[in-house]
Amino acid sequence: MNYQDFVRLIKRADDLMASNKYLEAEDALYPFLTSDISDIDKATICSKLAIIHDRTGNSQEVLEWFDKGITYEQLYFRYELAKEKARYLADLGHCMEAVPIYEDLLKQAYVTEAEKEELRKEIKNLLSRAIGQWK
Repeated sequence: MNYQDFVRLIKRADDLMASNKYLEAEDALYPFLTSDISDIDKATICSKLAIIHDRTGNSQEVLEWFDKGITYEQLYFRYELAKEKARYLADLGHCMEAVPIYEDLLKQAYVTEAEKEELRKEIKNLLSRAIGQWK
């Protein structure tokens, strides 16, 4: 796929999402997953599909799309979708399900010390929120 077509089609899907035309946006995004775009761009597509399913109230599919995107990005030592999944879980009030995601990232050799410190802060915040939920 050439870059201009890629940009045009992504903009179309984003416009559909902004107009709350989620099924159309989803249909516009699916073909990217079988195209020749990079795996990192496919991870971004999975993130967009997760957002669509969140907005249509299908939280199980949200998590599945995050997981699919994580499989694309892990091969390249990236973890944006892993963090998005953890934030999503935390936003749902599932802080204790988000913590292991960050803990796993702390173990990765490709995560810088500065990034590890941010992950530790997130874990601390999530644990504080979880304690607050138990009270």
